[in-house]
Amino acid sequence: MIRPIRIDDIPTCVSLYNRYITDTTVTFEFDPLTEEQFENRVRRITQNYPYLVYEDDTTGQVLGYAYLDCYSERKAYRFTCDLSIYLAMDARGRGIGRMLYEAIEAEAYRRGFYTVVAIVTSENTASMAFHEAMGFVKMADFENMGHKFGHWLGVRYYRKNLRQPSLSGETDELLPQESKFIIE
Repeated sequence: MIRPIRIDDIPTCVSLYNRYITDTTVTFEFDPLTEEQFENRVRRITQNYPYLVYEDDTTGQVLGYAYLDCYSERKAYRFTCDLSIYLAMDARGRGIGRMLYEAIEAEAYRRGFYTVVAIVTSENTASMAFHEAMGFVKMADFENMGHKFGHWLGVRYYRKNLRQPSLSGETDELLPQESKFIIE
């Protein structure tokens, strides 16, 4: 099942993410996060954006998460959000990423966002294929943007339009965030 993140998901989610930090070039972070650091990020993000987890119906184990975040602090970008999805290493290839993406996209659309952006590192070919399959279009390639594990890495920017702007330039404002970080 897909549901909003809860406080008791933090240990699993930070452990899942830390594997990407220490073992891959998927993220440019170097130092594993503490539970407190991860929780602080979740609290910041959930003030304005959705943060979802995939929980296995049989085992109750969280196998991945997806969230939207601010693309840029400048107000004109308020209709654009930044997407991130992370899955447990052994959960990849099972359709979980697709389910998380579809749920987070539906929430982005409901909230009034026009554009979703995804930033993918150059070695993450699986993520590139995933985003393209989900209807994202490659907008830019930036070579040699980061250096990790002894070599230079590029980043690729993807974009997906959720709705088209009106010709008049008029738009409604975003709906307020309804689902906050759930503490149990």
